[in-house]
Amino acid sequence: MEEGARLNIYDPKVEREQMMYDLKHPAISDEQERVDKLVRVFDDPYSACADCHAIVICTEWDEFMTLDYSRIYDSMLKPAFIFDGRMILDHQRLQNLGFLVETIGKRFARMQVNRLPAAGQ
Repeated sequence: MEEGARLNIYDPKVEREQMMYDLKHPAISDEQERVDKLVRVFDDPYSACADCHAIVICTEWDEFMTLDYSRIYDSMLKPAFIFDGRMILDHQRLQNLGFLVETIGKRFARMQVNRLPAAGQ
């Protein structure tokens, strides 16, 4: 948020008031009004993901494993990233849909990418 990133948040278990309270904590943000400006909380995951560049999964709720990720991908800006912080998603399936998949905390094995040598090498 320091650089102006907008956050759309969906969490089926945490109340909006608690999320905003946590995000306004001085250890997170020293500008409470900036949090109000940059953060939106949604009642459903599909609305939260629409027109976004990236999704970050930070909880292990079963709901996140059964979402229609094809529908989500179609509604996102491209390239569309998904960061799986709990290693609960089918990464290959997400890549097949077009997502750029990253994991948080444990490296996700990817296909080898052959890069051209730098100029002068």
